[in-house]
Amino acid sequence: MFAQIKGVIDLIRSGVSDFGTFKSNKERKEAVLDLLHVYFMLKDCVEDGENLFSEAQPNPVEMISAMDAETALSTMERWDKLIYKQGRRLHSLQGAIFGQDHLAIINPTLQDKISEVIGNKMDRAVSLHGIGSALFFKNMFPIADTNKEKARYISLMAGEEGDSLNMSRIREEIQSLKEALNQYREVVERLLSDKEILELSKRARLETKIV
Repeated sequence: MFAQIKGVIDLIRSGVSDFGTFKSNKERKEAVLDLLHVYFMLKDCVEDGENLFSEAQPNPVEMISAMDAETALSTMERWDKLIYKQGRRLHSLQGAIFGQDHLAIINPTLQDKISEVIGNKMDRAVSLHGIGSALFFKNMFPIADTNKEKARYISLMAGEEGDSLNMSRIREEIQSLKEALNQYREVVERLLSDKEILELSKRARLETKIV
């Protein structure tokens, strides 16, 4: 999941340098607000994902199966809440990214490249679109999954085809994504004044908070 997200961030950042072509400051501020929405959703996605994978490693299914009933229930409730948030974020991210018409105007091929990275054609089970759809479907149509079945969503979110988490790969992907997000934020902040960025950041933070 994190590697695919980094690919999207790198593509968006490549088009941000052309935002100076906007004729009005209002258009530029609207575009920056959209970019900040994406930033905060991804920042939360990384932080919650990192905490969840660290707690559930190396195999969330085996871990939950080895717990007594009371501990398993409380643990799964906590994990389930994080999975729910991640599903909401990934679903919202696709809408936010593809809703940015200014990206298509500035770079007509950018949306196609992003679509390829996300994997809208469902050609890979661990595509970002496939992961987001699976988690969102789980949230929209909850069924009485067992704790083992629920725990498997953690491995799915990590992009694993089995139950075990490859923590070495996951940590590398998380660190790489964190660096990409910092670079993304730096590019976005250069588009407006410090005062405008602070104002829009506060607004974007409030509008993307999922509890």
